[in-house]
Amino acid sequence: MDKIIASKSTPKSEYWDLITSTLSSYEVKDISPDGKVTRRVVNDDYFLVNDAWNVSDIGQIPNFKEQFKKYKGTRKNVKFSIKNHNIVIELKFVLYHKLFNEELSLNTLINYNTKINKLILFLEEKHSRLPSLLELDVEKAEKQWIWWLNNKGVKTTKISNDALYGEFEHNTSIANYFRSVYEKLSNLTDTREEWEKDKWDVRVLHDKYGVRYSASKTQYFLDFSNIENVTFRQYFKRYIKTRLLGGKFSWGTAKLYLAYVPKFLNFFSDLRPEWNDLKHITRSHIEKYLNFLRQYAHKDLKKRRNNNPDNYIFQNLKCVYTFLKDSQRFDYSIAPEKSTSILLYSEDYPKLDQKSDDDIDYIPEHVLEQLFENINDLHSDVQPIVWVAFKSGMRISDVLELTQDCLIRLNSKYSIKTDIEKTYVKGHKIPIDEQLANMIAVLIHNSKELSNDDNNPERYIFVRYSGSRKGNSFSQGWVQAKLNELAIKKNITDEMDNVFHFKNHQFRHTYAVKLLNGGADILTVQQLLAHSSPEMTMRYARLLDDTKRKAFEKVVKQGVFTFDLNGEIHQVSEIEDIPKDIMDMMWKDEKLNALDNPYGTCRARVNGNCPLAAEPPCLTANDGKPCFDLAVGMTSFDVKKYELLIETTTKWIEASKEYDREDMVKANKKNLERYQNIYETIKSGNVIFGRFDRMKRQLERKQKKGVKHV
Repeated sequence: MDKIIASKSTPKSEYWDLITSTLSSYEVKDISPDGKVTRRVVNDDYFLVNDAWNVSDIGQIPNFKEQFKKYKGTRKNVKFSIKNHNIVIELKFVLYHKLFNEELSLNTLINYNTKINKLILFLEEKHSRLPSLLELDVEKAEKQWIWWLNNKGVKTTKISNDALYGEFEHNTSIANYFRSVYEKLSNLTDTREEWEKDKWDVRVLHDKYGVRYSASKTQYFLDFSNIENVTFRQYFKRYIKTRLLGGKFSWGTAKLYLAYVPKFLNFFSDLRPEWNDLKHITRSHIEKYLNFLRQYAHKDLKKRRNNNPDNYIFQNLKCVYTFLKDSQRFDYSIAPEKSTSILLYSEDYPKLDQKSDDDIDYIPEHVLEQLFENINDLHSDVQPIVWVAFKSGMRISDVLELTQDCLIRLNSKYSIKTDIEKTYVKGHKIPIDEQLANMIAVLIHNSKELSNDDNNPERYIFVRYSGSRKGNSFSQGWVQAKLNELAIKKNITDEMDNVFHFKNHQFRHTYAVKLLNGGADILTVQQLLAHSSPEMTMRYARLLDDTKRKAFEKVVKQGVFTFDLNGEIHQVSEIEDIPKDIMDMMWKDEKLNALDNPYGTCRARVNGNCPLAAEPPCLTANDGKPCFDLAVGMTSFDVKKYELLIETTTKWIEASKEYDREDMVKANKKNLERYQNIYETIKSGNVIFGRFDRMKRQLERKQKKGVKHV
């Protein structure tokens, strides 16, 4: 490529060898027709010596040829017009890495001119003799940068609208630009082992040490730099490393501890700045921390839209307690001398509201109806994700990380086969219908057509083929954002007519509830959801049990009828409330003891099996009258039973007439009349009991014996 030689030679700096060797060459990726990638290094110092990078020159490199074909911009150059050549080299180094790691496209690179020019002007004005950006106090310099932008009339904040939380204020991209350049340069020039750094990249730890993380999340870093005391910082890093390598912490748990424990460590750095350990912590010190923590949680967190300060305190103390206890167990030199049990008491933890069994965040049926009515208006890449989540019950992370070999067929039945990361289940199979199987087959086909070892090395079916997430699955946050954009656009509302807020995990809860409503047993649901224990599954079951109970009470209260002494149907007094104890007894007996039969539901098993249960003449078993233990209308199936009884009995009457069997006609007409009377009573949702007054007497006897129905 042609070169525009810089007017002055570049002075050496601390990172001279690393920066100059990097900018003096670049890696070219050649992709063969079978998707294999060959890498070769081209020795060309174009990016080092040129103070203007031309898009046409860059477009000659094979990595960027496709991008250059689509480039429609009129501007051709990125210029580094600054006298301080140390800073020029550092800016080039940052942009070079972003360009070759595909964090920037050619279009975006050229559009960076405005930001680069403003940053150059700022540094020329305020730090003209600066030997390196890394010698700046980043906190102080960032404030200076924002102040400088404001004085130049550049907006540094703006109001955005979040689908879930509404309006919020945040920095503009140019306000964040100085920090992003500084942090990128700091990371690129820090050649230490990842564990030694103050900011860990999970992608590096995954490649080198197998630390697990979700490829569908965008939070890659653990940043320990905000821990003020260097000794505390080193021991806390050591602790997190131990737990990660031992498999005791997930990456998410490590982030949780990093969100809470540094506040505790920094509190003692401020309270006792002369301390480099926690050996002499006493209960009185802990009490001071508790007062500080409560004040922070109930005042400062409220400003940040945190509506549960007690939960913050609880989680903070839980993490702090575990860290202190483990530091003693691991024999850290900073560990407290006193036992953690006399430093932190159980009374220090706030009482949290227990979640009700019916507090399961699933998507109500009427919201699902609205969602699927508008599904074609959802982003086309998100539509199949919703269908897979809805029909499989998988966690969103497992859905987004499905690969090209996920679809299997056995005996003409389809299943999704995948590894469940959270519960460490390998080769988990979930049966799916043919419609979903066809959809996944198309996704697999498309993925195979578009993928190679460079843009999709893991062979995901929901993948980014270019950009900063190239080779990674779609992010969970992006999927949820698109769902909530649809909810706002199409006014998808809840039962209170408020716009519904979608969360990815709701589809999993919805799948579980629908399974149970469809009659699946607890063990089956647990196996399909790959729950590590039955505890969560039982929460679904209790929710379903409560749902059925409410439906049962609604049916009963709609109309309760009984057979009188002559076998005729009459209604229990409408003004007579059914006592709660009777309702409880009816529910328990119906749920645990009732036996379905062709005429209704037999309740005789409460006291013992009916001798005629195998072939029950339930409507005539009591001297020609209905059995006292018969209940009709308790389930919707009873209506269908009597429709069938009426239909078949009518046909028997017609057949009997053809053969002049008046005796059979008479007998069947009597039965037909019974069936029709019962059908007319129950078809609108009413229930008939053999003898309602008998149930009252039965309850009274049980109450005398101290039997409770709860």
